[in-house]
Amino acid sequence: MRMRVWIILTGWLLFVPASGYAGEVDALYAKALQAARAGRVDFVFMYCNQIDREYPRSRYREQVLFAKGEYFYELPAHALAKEAFEKVLEEYPQSPAKLFVLSYLHKIAEAEGKAESIERFRKEILTLRQVGLVFKETKEYNYSSPFYRSYRAVFYIDKVEFYRGGELFAAVSQ
Repeated sequence: MRMRVWIILTGWLLFVPASGYAGEVDALYAKALQAARAGRVDFVFMYCNQIDREYPRSRYREQVLFAKGEYFYELPAHALAKEAFEKVLEEYPQSPAKLFVLSYLHKIAEAEGKAESIERFRKEILTLRQVGLVFKETKEYNYSSPFYRSYRAVFYIDKVEFYRGGELFAAVSQ
């Protein structure tokens, strides 16, 4: 009987604190989304940075890294944006945001004038999705970021256009 009590007590002590941390991460992410709805970009970054720093294994890490990359790109702090976007690609190779991460990295490479990187990202963007346009002229992919920005990629036969918030952000052609 005494052994059973110790096992239950040990199990309870191991699992209860973990659920408390999950609640804190959820609360921080909810605050970040609330700040994004209010248009308070710096607060969104502050909450996302805190999640990334204090909870590096949280379920929001992918979104947080993308948000940090967006924030740094807008500053413009391209080196930090590039670092955040490369972490997304490295840690989440099947991410739904991968196409848009590549578009940001392509734009950063253009700004830095790195021809090799521009070509590498161009090829990766064009070959990422095997698009069969049998009955349509275009194929679209959408993504919504933690900053409440809507992203849209439109694949044509010979090019891909990226829209951010309804405005043309980048175009990559064969």
